[in-house]
Amino acid sequence: MVSVGNLADARAAEWIGRPSHEELQRKVRPLLPCDDPFYQAPAGYQHAEPGTVLRSRDVELAFLGLIPQSITATQLLYRTTDMNGNPEATVTTVILPAEAAPGQTCPLLSYQCAIDAITSRCFPSYALRRRAKGLGSLTQLELLLITAAVAEGWAVSVPDHEGVRGLWGLRMNPATASWTASGRP
Repeated sequence: MVSVGNLADARAAEWIGRPSHEELQRKVRPLLPCDDPFYQAPAGYQHAEPGTVLRSRDVELAFLGLIPQSITATQLLYRTTDMNGNPEATVTTVILPAEAAPGQTCPLLSYQCAIDAITSRCFPSYALRRRAKGLGSLTQLELLLITAAVAEGWAVSVPDHEGVRGLWGLRMNPATASWTASGRP
């Protein structure tokens, strides 16, 4: 939270209240999250409230990375909290029906993919994208379930619920719930 007591530290955080947005880049293979600057939290992000969008971008999604889908998808880097209560940033992919009108409201489903590896190649924000090389990623198959919900008129938020560090297999990781809950678009 930005308050009078922490404004001195937040002055460098010029993005607060004005997150940057990247337009869709067609015919470009996505970078792995570990190599993609989009996943890096901006300076001063720790002063924002959990759930605050830090930056966004439009992306294309495809079944198995190859078969494009007629859906609208936007990725949000947002501020959340790790399992020790420290500020963290992670990504969610928000998918809307292609025929949804701007400003139209629709029910929201938060869908947690079965991430089966610690590599960032299996993060939903990467594996769901068109031209992603995520062969063997269960997430790519789960796009069928996600698009079924979208076809019913639902918006679907698919968070990288293991965070940008891929904390896979941590027993009873309370941060997973935080990364998911604060990922509400």
